[in-house]
Amino acid sequence: MCFAQVDRSSLKGTVRDSTGARIHGATIRAVQTSTGLAREAVSSSSGAYAIPELPIGTYRITCLASGFQQAVFDSIEQSVGRTRTLDITLAVGGVTQQVNVSSLTSQLDETTAALSASTEPEQVKDLPLNGRNWSTLTALVPGAVDTGGSNQRSIRFAGRGLDDNNFTYDGIDATNIVNQAQQPFVRLAIPTEAIAEFRISTMLFTAENGSTPGGQIAVVSKSGSNTFHGSAFEFLRNDLFDAREPIDTLNPHKPPFRLNQFGSSLGGPILLGRSFFYLMYEGLRQTLGQTLPGFVPTDAFKAQVTASSPVLVPILAAYPEGSLPVAGSPDTAEFVGSGRQLDHEDSAMLRLDHRFSTADTAYLRFNFDAAFSDLPLVEGGSYLKDR
Repeated sequence: MCFAQVDRSSLKGTVRDSTGARIHGATIRAVQTSTGLAREAVSSSSGAYAIPELPIGTYRITCLASGFQQAVFDSIEQSVGRTRTLDITLAVGGVTQQVNVSSLTSQLDETTAALSASTEPEQVKDLPLNGRNWSTLTALVPGAVDTGGSNQRSIRFAGRGLDDNNFTYDGIDATNIVNQAQQPFVRLAIPTEAIAEFRISTMLFTAENGSTPGGQIAVVSKSGSNTFHGSAFEFLRNDLFDAREPIDTLNPHKPPFRLNQFGSSLGGPILLGRSFFYLMYEGLRQTLGQTLPGFVPTDAFKAQVTASSPVLVPILAAYPEGSLPVAGSPDTAEFVGSGRQLDHEDSAMLRLDHRFSTADTAYLRFNFDAAFSDLPLVEGGSYLKDR
């Protein structure tokens, strides 16, 4: 069984001359500027052409027909899951003449009525992301509803339930990877640094996306190119930059907070124009201090119980001393302690791409993620002496 791949893009349009007549037999060539990957199509008798299954990226589009000037379109951006319509008008002239178009302003996808939006690397890099969690940006898509938390476990689309969302990573189902309800502390299952872009269709999407009725989130990983490129980064948060939370006023000491996210990436050619690699690592280290309130018996209640049931003295002695009275409850006092949450996560990705021919390409991607979390013990919402 074969599944539709939704990690790519398409290009289509119609070739005409200056009078509007359609041109048959024009050659349209799309060349990816980063890798040199080339795809071609020939216009039909109606002047129409289509180049499907283009990897995302920036392209140079050329159109050539006998007796007409060559048209060249530079810096054409192909986005994931999108079919770009590029209608071309050729002027009469010799084959050595050419017309260059440096920009293309139309961003309308004329092939689908789906309500959708794509998020590109510039947005991921420039917009503030709490904890570098890429899924925070999914709340900005039309039709998104954030039920709290701004992550892949709290955002649903167009009135559908959370379980109706469908995630794909490079066209492969990844719903169970990014929606790990049993591991809510995992953040880097798909690291932000490894994402080239992602697209979300919230409603009216076509059949190749519709494995579930909810939002369709298509994530595409980064890949290498003909030039070496890399990055190194560290992001930090510290309690020195934060104000006290209201509950922290009960604690004489401000709880410590240290969050460091760091990593690096490197991509480039193995065989120029044919084989490429991309390797990245990201780590997360967090120490989060927490003010932990709890309810304990007052000294007066302990004395009353001791007098009536001496056998319970060892149990009463296990309770810490309360520091604050509880209004309306003379037998109960409030204890204020502190705890520490530790998060430790490492994530890595390796992607290898190879082009066998203009029509055949393949890639191998390996993802690794290991996470550890140590949380304060909680029982019924109350904390007691957990350190």
